[in-house]
Amino acid sequence: MGKEERRKAGAGVRERHETGKPRLRVFLAIFPPPEVQRVAAEAIEGLRAPGDRVSWVKRENVHFTLRFLGEVGESGARRAAEAAAEIAPDHPAFDAALGTLGAFPDGRRARVLWIGLSRGAEPMVALARSLEKALERRGFEREGRPFAAHLTIGRVREPGRDWSEALGRATLPPAAWRVDRVLLIRSTLSPQGSRYVEIAAAPLPA
Repeated sequence: MGKEERRKAGAGVRERHETGKPRLRVFLAIFPPPEVQRVAAEAIEGLRAPGDRVSWVKRENVHFTLRFLGEVGESGARRAAEAAAEIAPDHPAFDAALGTLGAFPDGRRARVLWIGLSRGAEPMVALARSLEKALERRGFEREGRPFAAHLTIGRVREPGRDWSEALGRATLPPAAWRVDRVLLIRSTLSPQGSRYVEIAAAPLPA
């Protein structure tokens, strides 16, 4: 198993020793309100093309991942919720707005298509860093790459197309909202796509 597979498969040492217990695929995230998700969905429709070989994110699933934890046991999910609840009081609610579109690693070799932030990136990064430290104190492995605030809209299944021009000419209408909570989400995979269920919420102070 490679480094990436290990990162996705396990979040904490204790989870790997839990046997015979249900496993939960979870992540911590910020979900924009429906009106902002609709703007992201409109951007997707502007990029979508027949045979583009992209797994586009459903409107209701659009979110900013603060930390993907992979499959954990019930105790791991509980400790993740505790980590969010611990750091939330130190991070006031903040304003955010969608920005320009981009791709990882870049437009010519795109694997992930995303929308960035024109406002709110700094407090979101600070939130993710505090969350990382709180998770590490609870036995989770440290994330191997720095956090970048982005909203994933599509995953390219067969790289090869240069997305630079399409992403560069895409424009979004104003889409701003108040970030006031961190959510712990359970993700269930199916042939119809991922289904998300909120497990816990950590409100940010006003």
